Amino acid sequence: MAKDFKLKDLSTLSSLENGQKLEVEIDGLDDAKVLLVQLDGKTHALGPKCTHFGAPLKNGVLNGNGRLVCPWHGACFNVSTGDVEDAPAPDPLARFELLEKDGGVWIKGEEAVVKSGRRGPGMSCKAQGREKVVIVGG
Repeated sequence: MAKDFKLKDLSTLSSLENGQKLEVEIDGLDDAKVLLVQLDGKTHALGPKCTHFGAPLKNGVLNGNGRLVCPWHGACFNVSTGDVEDAPAPDPLARFELLEKDGGVWIKGEEAVVKSGRRGPGMSCKAQGREKVVIVGG
């Protein structure tokens, strides 16, 4: 079940500049962090590490169309959705709702997802009976 988690040492989102990436620790969760990305007046909260090999995405390149490129192996993520846009990342980044309340900044999410920083690909298959399914890629 989703709950709110307070970000450490951050009282407002207004100090972030366009194109800025900021990795922030989460109060009450050891070794848990979130990556804040400011793009075109909107702040996005994502898992902080590439899902391929764990590279810190705060060191990645953010381009103007909202793609965040991993600094190690070039995987690309959409900052608005967390979706993988280019390999080798196997899973999308977790994406969190941001809230400003009680003099701080909070994210909303499930604890396990906050800690892992990734989410499953969200695919489903509705084949029934003798239908065949072909999976391309991996």
